[in-house]
Amino acid sequence: MGRVASLVPGLLLLACNSIAPPQTTFGVLSSSTGDAPVMMGDVHASLDFNKPGEPVGDLVGWNLGPGTRYAPENDPLHPEWRTPHKVAAAQALAEARPGHGRAPLMRFAGLPIDGAHGEDGYHFYRWVEPGHAPAAGDDMATFEYFALMQDADAAPIVTLNFGSGTAAEAAAYVTHLNGADAGDVNVAARLHWGQDQPYRQTLFELGSEPYAAWNTGYSAAGDYSYANPDAKHGGDPKWSGKPSAAAADYAARALEYVAAVKAVEPEARFWVPLAQASMDGWGGVEAAVQALAPLFKEPAVAGAVVHHYLLDDARTLGWTDPNDLFFALAGAEVFRPGFARARAALDAVRPGLELVVTEYHVAGTASRGRFERAQQAAVGLGVAGMLLLYAQLGVEAACQHFALDFDTLDSPDRDPLLEPWYNPFRKGTNETAAPMASYVATRLVGEHLLERAAPLEFAKQVEQDLTVGTGKVTVPLVHAAAFVDPAGETGSLVALHRDLERSHTFTIDLPPGWTATAASQWAPPAADHDTMYFPVAVESAQYVQEGERVQVTLPPHSLVAVRFAAAAAQ
Repeated sequence: MGRVASLVPGLLLLACNSIAPPQTTFGVLSSSTGDAPVMMGDVHASLDFNKPGEPVGDLVGWNLGPGTRYAPENDPLHPEWRTPHKVAAAQALAEARPGHGRAPLMRFAGLPIDGAHGEDGYHFYRWVEPGHAPAAGDDMATFEYFALMQDADAAPIVTLNFGSGTAAEAAAYVTHLNGADAGDVNVAARLHWGQDQPYRQTLFELGSEPYAAWNTGYSAAGDYSYANPDAKHGGDPKWSGKPSAAAADYAARALEYVAAVKAVEPEARFWVPLAQASMDGWGGVEAAVQALAPLFKEPAVAGAVVHHYLLDDARTLGWTDPNDLFFALAGAEVFRPGFARARAALDAVRPGLELVVTEYHVAGTASRGRFERAQQAAVGLGVAGMLLLYAQLGVEAACQHFALDFDTLDSPDRDPLLEPWYNPFRKGTNETAAPMASYVATRLVGEHLLERAAPLEFAKQVEQDLTVGTGKVTVPLVHAAAFVDPAGETGSLVALHRDLERSHTFTIDLPPGWTATAASQWAPPAADHDTMYFPVAVESAQYVQEGERVQVTLPPHSLVAVRFAAAAAQ
């Protein structure tokens, strides 16, 4: 489990017989403010740790984006990829543990796996073939990207090439990862590079964004599209003229992938790409789910995938200002109805299907040259807001898009899919990795994610309207979620304060016997504060408790977390 702060000494009034007098405790920075009664704040909520809700998903995760190159110690191909800064970054990722104790996720998508705009995608054997001579432009071999996953103590997700690959290649890939027969050419390739033991990989994603026009497999015209009968590598003749532009054709071909992979890995389970967070892939989420229904009914299919780039996807909904600070913090609310529609559509086909986000960030590559806040606190506050939305909606997994590139990240001729806000670190002193805003905020939210959601009901809230296109969204300025451990002994609450100008007082009524034990905050001096040159650390926060009511002051544009303990656990 994540670290739980110890009870901070304060004024503890002893119980007398069966009637307990009011109890007042103080956070590390609290002072005589506890002498005054705790009145209802500008924002007020009740929190019931005794009625745990749905399980909390694996919301601490990372998606390996373009620019990432990593290698194990003594790498036979690219030892130059293992730099002290990258190793330090991997260690920092390993320290960003979710509070519920499960390993963070890490997704390998082949950078990009399917190919983009008709170009070729990731073919695993090209990089692991015995005798492969290293060259500039190489992609990571399996043993190299697994080295990063292992150094980061992460649980792997492997994406299969759908747009420029075949089901047979996917089966060979899984054989390479999991097979034991040294006589098989794919297993022999793994053994050749020193990986004696199978990876035992069971979670796979069936392509990346096949519903989008930029995906190589979306059209039958690309040089490497599986549906092109004249494809340079031969394509996939059975599926000539049936590109993934049609959801039904994607689903039928994906079932072929499922069967081929399960033939070599019976425990395999699969996630199916569904849409960007704009929910407009394949004609809209309801139509898409219906067309994909035969695939979703396959028992080995575990869920549906959404990719969420806040500013990029908001353009589809009518948002036009990529640098609006309030939207960076509050824009996640615009996508709440779409996620609800996706959940309802999936439940109508097969209840229990997971809804997962395997790529997310405040901005994507469509924001290149437009998004100017790469180094600012708004990036961290924005990803925190997205994580809290996922927690509120019961999203089962989330992977933040990132790139461990320290040398070309800000270069104008960098990879066309590499953006300067993707790296959660920059070079620190003495070969360390200096945390950027996205890492600091993700780690703070993550370590407060306990096993189950805890009911949090607002009786009083402050709000602000946000106009997107022709619609208006009323945004709560205190965006919060609460969590509780399985034993009902430890609780937590994380709140993103979206107000850019004012502080607000937040009061929370607890169940009998529960006590606040610590509070922390990440409170940049401004939402556009440069965290690269002037980093902001998480610090202890003031709070006061009187009886069953806790009060905390939320600074403008801040992220605040509070720990709680049941009486029996203290």
